[in-house]
Amino acid sequence: MTATIKKSTPHQPPPVKVDIFYALITLGSSTVWTFLDSWLLYFYLPPEGAPLVPAALYGLATFITRVVNALITPPIGHLSDQTRSRWGRRLPFMFASALPLLIFYTLLWIPPKSHQSTWNLLYLMLILGLYNVAYVFNQVPYMALLPEIASTDHHRVRTSAWTSSFMLLGVILGGLAGPAISTLGYPKAALLYAGALLPVFYLPFLVLRERPDHRSVATRRLDFRHSIALMFRNRAFLIMTATGVFYWGMATLIVAVTPYIVTEICLLDQGSAWIFYIPAVMASLLCYPVITRLSNRLGKWKVFTGSLLASAIVMPSLMLIGDWFPIALKIQGLIWITLQAMAMSGVVMLPPAFGAEIVDHDAELTGQRREGTYYAFWGFLDQVINGLVSLMLPLLLLLGRSRSDPHGPLGVRMVGVIGGVMLFVAFLIFLRYPLRKRSFPQGGPG
Repeated sequence: MTATIKKSTPHQPPPVKVDIFYALITLGSSTVWTFLDSWLLYFYLPPEGAPLVPAALYGLATFITRVVNALITPPIGHLSDQTRSRWGRRLPFMFASALPLLIFYTLLWIPPKSHQSTWNLLYLMLILGLYNVAYVFNQVPYMALLPEIASTDHHRVRTSAWTSSFMLLGVILGGLAGPAISTLGYPKAALLYAGALLPVFYLPFLVLRERPDHRSVATRRLDFRHSIALMFRNRAFLIMTATGVFYWGMATLIVAVTPYIVTEICLLDQGSAWIFYIPAVMASLLCYPVITRLSNRLGKWKVFTGSLLASAIVMPSLMLIGDWFPIALKIQGLIWITLQAMAMSGVVMLPPAFGAEIVDHDAELTGQRREGTYYAFWGFLDQVINGLVSLMLPLLLLLGRSRSDPHGPLGVRMVGVIGGVMLFVAFLIFLRYPLRKRSFPQGGPG
């Protein structure tokens, strides 16, 4: 063994305000990426008027920045594991990166030319790349901080509920950027959001503290290659990661086709898309207290697997939406997305708690705290999956993406079937999760 882990006697979890201040950073990050995901393509390649960059090269530019982001993520996680400072391992990275993240986010909306130009393309690649670097430096240490501020299963489920709730609120706030853009324009709207979110990123430092009793005292630090090799010997990590490949991929597919569901299946206009997000978010928020209670009573493994199975059953019902039912298509779509959000609530909420459990298990095996390495690899994998989905989805839509196609929006409907299969495979994989007996609250069964 290369290190020893300092352990403390069991203690009461910190007050709920620690969870809330920790979750504030999720509110900030989810608002920013929702704003970007919703409007960056629209800004540089508007449907009306001349594009700001060569249309054929926009996808290549964003793909290159995504690759760079994926490649730097694991080394940054390893670096945060090995850092020693008066503030701890994670907080210095989070503090130093928050302001640059918001600055680069704002600069994305101020290209050097007001017309199509190669300079705009180079500018986009540079600023988006710098934004991604700042984002990784902020978010990987942030996610790795969870096992340190929440040491019990009960507390981790509670914290996961707060972060998931704030993430959904951030999605709503980012989704409401449209009216601000219409009134102020892109640069001023982005600046308004950045100014409002600056306190959200920095106020948590008044409360968050890393616990010295939760750090490893290493007799020999692991190099990057050895650290990765040890991670792949952790069976719980392999099962969780394989499960995540399928439910992350499904989630990416659904987000990408939601506008098509609104316009081509439910026959509404683009401006009605927000109507579908609100009930989904509200249904998830209402389910989180139930998920928390069931997880503390039955164990989070049972709740998570049940959520995967329920989602796998509901997802294919997207195929059933049509005018053969005497119910308005809009109502059918809202029912489907609400039921899917309820079924998925456990899948969305509980992974951070499982991640904390897995890195605890790793510490028992290796004697070192390596949260950053684990969360960085999951971040890397998320980037890879997003890239693969972006390549696969256009091929699937060749089956039909519009009501005017010979087979109608068959490709859009097939996302429901494919998503259901992916979730069922994830369910079967997670049945083999080796730490499920630890998923009960302290003093519970197992």
